[in-house]
Amino acid sequence: MLHTLERFGDMLDRAEAGATPADRLRRFVVAYYEARRRTVDAGEPQLVPLGEIRVMGAPHEETLVEAYQAFSQRITGLLKDSEAPLSGGRRRALAHLIINQLCWSDTWIAAYEVSDYPRIGERVADIMTGGLAAPGLAPPTAPLLQLGAPPADNDEVTRERFLIAATDLINREGYRGASVDKISARLNVTKGSFYHHNTDKDGLVLACFDRSFELVDEAKRKAAAARSGWERLWLAAASLAVHQTMGERGRMLRHHSLAALPVDDRKAVLARFQQMAHSFAGVISDGVADGSIRPVDPLLAAQLVMAMFNSAPPLDLWTPGSTVETVLDAHVRPVLMGYLTPSQA
Repeated sequence: MLHTLERFGDMLDRAEAGATPADRLRRFVVAYYEARRRTVDAGEPQLVPLGEIRVMGAPHEETLVEAYQAFSQRITGLLKDSEAPLSGGRRRALAHLIINQLCWSDTWIAAYEVSDYPRIGERVADIMTGGLAAPGLAPPTAPLLQLGAPPADNDEVTRERFLIAATDLINREGYRGASVDKISARLNVTKGSFYHHNTDKDGLVLACFDRSFELVDEAKRKAAAARSGWERLWLAAASLAVHQTMGERGRMLRHHSLAALPVDDRKAVLARFQQMAHSFAGVISDGVADGSIRPVDPLLAAQLVMAMFNSAPPLDLWTPGSTVETVLDAHVRPVLMGYLTPSQA
């Protein structure tokens, strides 16, 4: 992990030479996909996932967290602009987004030829800086969707409650940190009850992913009646991000848990992620055709959108006083409207 962070530092060295926030961000993204190319063409070590740095535990956690925070702080520096300044809080939120959107590449980049990586870098940078909405369009005003079933008003321990509790713990503490004991304790039941409802922990993680996919399918289905591709995309993606942040009806499992699954299960989940991406790419293509979304690479744009709603942090990790509108402004609008678009809050 430290070696990966050092290599990210090299990318930032190249990016910081840019004259503007947009140019610096583009340089950083292009450098990232160049590093991915070198892991294949030049045999350099893989960039390891950063998702579980905060749950590594002693004796390495403090060193890794400090290095990660320094790395994240340098990304916020890429976005500084004296002419159109973004607040420090907004730049920190954008740094979180940038890291998660680039690391999401682990779920899809194997589908591309290595010779495509430079083009991928340029296209991803274009989407980050320019967003997806056609010029002049604002976010739709339609109410966001309610997703998932409302929590039951009784104490019955059900399979659904195990899935919700396990998802929340794994998202916060990682696969290793979310033990069977902790999941059982969250529901105030015994380990025997855990194994009555679940075959094993791997099976539970796979079921958590299946439940997450059902939430995404529900959002796409409910948004399908909107008039334009832009409205359908906004309604589904924004609703999923807010659902992930609020957590009242059970969050989606973050993609970092993929690494913990057995190989065959991991392949099945990755295949499902790609089906979802193609579905969102279809919505984006429809928006390009009807003029509501600007011309972009639909599949790459879909991957960035999926990374956005999957990585939305729980509301209790935001600054005190944050609301749904804070989440929309700092996490959703940057991806769909452009990273450097002024705050609407």
